[in-house]
Amino acid sequence: MNDTGTNQPDGATGNDETKEPTVAPTHEQEIVRLRDECAQLEQQLQRQLADAANVRRRAQQEFDEQKRRVLAGLTQELLPALDTFAMALAAFDQGNADPKTLVEGVRMTRMLLASALERHGLQEIQAEGLPFDPQRHEAVTTEATAGVQEGHVVRVLQAGYLLGDRVVRYSRVVVAGPTPNG
Repeated sequence: MNDTGTNQPDGATGNDETKEPTVAPTHEQEIVRLRDECAQLEQQLQRQLADAANVRRRAQQEFDEQKRRVLAGLTQELLPALDTFAMALAAFDQGNADPKTLVEGVRMTRMLLASALERHGLQEIQAEGLPFDPQRHEAVTTEATAGVQEGHVVRVLQAGYLLGDRVVRYSRVVVAGPTPNG
């Protein structure tokens, strides 16, 4: 018999479910160390996440600023064409515009616009007389045309453009179809 008056070994209460397990001090120290390490890792993770968010934010700001600079440069080059349109309209409104002069002014304005856009890499897609290319052309219709080989572009309805090697707008074209026998 033990001190409690039962026939159980010392330390046994007969109710194993209510007894709390005893943890050796080395285990408690290990738990505290692991908790501290976990807290440090969580802090490092939070710092890394904040750093990544800052990098993304700075990259977006730099991208936006670069976009603004490019647009400002393009705008500066397009303003003379806009001014030319304004002068032509003013001359027309005042009744001082000779039709030939007005047409010549429109041609010059188109040249200003085209050259400004070309300096920024825009180029017209050549199509007329060339084989139809679905990567650059949009066929609107076909037409039997003598002197133009079948599958080649007869005429361009709307010019297409490339920016670098990327199609900005497809050329809308009429393609030569089979010629009728007869």
